[in-house]
Amino acid sequence: MSYIWSEIKQAKEEQRRELVLKGPELKKKVDDADGCLPDDLYELSLLNFLEVNSLGVKCLNPKLENLQNLSQLFLRQNLLTEIPACACNIITLKILDLSQNALTLLPQNLGNLVNLQTLNVAHNSLSDVPESAKALANLAVLDISTNKFTELPYCLFELPLSARLAEIHASHNAIEDVKDEIEEITMLKVFDLSNNQLNELTKNIGYCLKLKQVNFKSNPLKDRRLRKLVDQDSSQKSIMDYIRSKGRQSKKKESKSKNVNEKQTAGKGARKKLKDQKAQEAENIDELIKCVIEVLKVEEQSTAVPENFRVVVYEEAREVRPFIVCCILRGLTLDTGDKYKNFITLQTRLHDEVCGKRTIATIATHDMSALKTCFVEYDAQPPNTFKIHPLGRKAAVGALEFYKRLCSEAENMRKDKKRNQVSGIHKYLSMLKDQEQFAFLRRSSDDCIISLPPLTNCDATKISPESTDIFVEVTGTKSLRSCKDVLDEFLKRLVELGCYSTAIKTNKEKDFYDDSSDEENTENPNHTLVVQQVRVEDEKGDVRVVYPAKTDLLFDTKEIKILRYTEK
Repeated sequence: MSYIWSEIKQAKEEQRRELVLKGPELKKKVDDADGCLPDDLYELSLLNFLEVNSLGVKCLNPKLENLQNLSQLFLRQNLLTEIPACACNIITLKILDLSQNALTLLPQNLGNLVNLQTLNVAHNSLSDVPESAKALANLAVLDISTNKFTELPYCLFELPLSARLAEIHASHNAIEDVKDEIEEITMLKVFDLSNNQLNELTKNIGYCLKLKQVNFKSNPLKDRRLRKLVDQDSSQKSIMDYIRSKGRQSKKKESKSKNVNEKQTAGKGARKKLKDQKAQEAENIDELIKCVIEVLKVEEQSTAVPENFRVVVYEEAREVRPFIVCCILRGLTLDTGDKYKNFITLQTRLHDEVCGKRTIATIATHDMSALKTCFVEYDAQPPNTFKIHPLGRKAAVGALEFYKRLCSEAENMRKDKKRNQVSGIHKYLSMLKDQEQFAFLRRSSDDCIISLPPLTNCDATKISPESTDIFVEVTGTKSLRSCKDVLDEFLKRLVELGCYSTAIKTNKEKDFYDDSSDEENTENPNHTLVVQQVRVEDEKGDVRVVYPAKTDLLFDTKEIKILRYTEK
């Protein structure tokens, strides 16, 4: 006769929203129950987070669908051979992790999980994904690594799934080809097809304009040059440029090759028609433009930006929080309507979304009028050796003491909400646990700490509705690309919210170096955001990164035009 587990009993009595079941004692209980979980578990209808990992679970009770508040379900490293179809009736699910099991099929009604954002089915024995998955309109991350796929599921290329999917992890399969339809996945940023059976790559991979991270290692690629670029960790840009120019011709285009000879024989008349068609297309694009982002080169000087303004990164900071990109927003008008409120709300929203609740990157903004110095320093020191005046707090406090206060506040909130773990909003605190040094930014003129990522800004440099020129910094631990992606998204959302610049009174000599072929009559001064580059360099003065560069701000929308030139 089975009896209720103490962990489940406690969760029921305390009305917990989160439950983690793990450990050798519980595994023995599951083994004794022939791989089944106790029925009482499926009565915890308040749960929104359930983790049952490494317990040797062989089957799930159909009563699982009773957990109608679940948003995150982790069933890693068990012995599951199938998932009951009723599990796909939990439409609140946002994260589903079924990795390291023995699955051969996924439920045919998988598409019911319309709110699913992350699906991890790595390390199973799957060879396909149900066609219904194309209805997963919110799915952004898919991991099918280490399975038995011979091709990417066609549903990935179909709407609405293809419109949101940003990451595909499909390494260690037997995939032989990438379909030309890959270009339909317009938001794709990460594409891992390492350790497969690819002989060639379609050019259409190069048309995924947001694709920043690819991995095609350990494939039998016939193109030796491409194989060398891939295996020698060449830059992502080099790999993408080569695929775009030397990759396999799209089969769709090959089918139209017969038309080429006809166009050639048509002579001047056909060329003129083609030229007129391109001109018409350019006019149509101009009509779509609703706003403009002007990029001023780093060399530009003005009264708003100190001479030789830059960010100097020290070795200590590179060791604990290595990546940083910055820019300056010029001539903003935040004192009308809800613009200031929207500006602040946008930062919070991005911290929750693309910043992974600050675990990927952190955004900080500062009023340039408060940075009365030639440059900003990015350094790191033991947290008990320096102070900061946190944003919204009454006085300066030691960095270590402030961190402990935040941890205490997070723990109290966890207890109040009766959760097993600290909530997502405070998960970034764990990044600094037992860390000997904290990274920070300071003014070079008076050593005032202006930012302590990912914890807080300094109250002395906070922005207000009257702020016009704003220094923006994004720091992170994952990669430089992820920091750039966050700042790209921040600027894109700003113009979409209607945060524009007033006219900057200087004589402009335009020096375009990409993005536009027709500069006349396209920029509306009332719908323009001016962004000035900021140079990040090391202690020796060697440039590490300048943002925004030519490879940044590459949006997939035609409604935002990027103009890049120097003010003189």
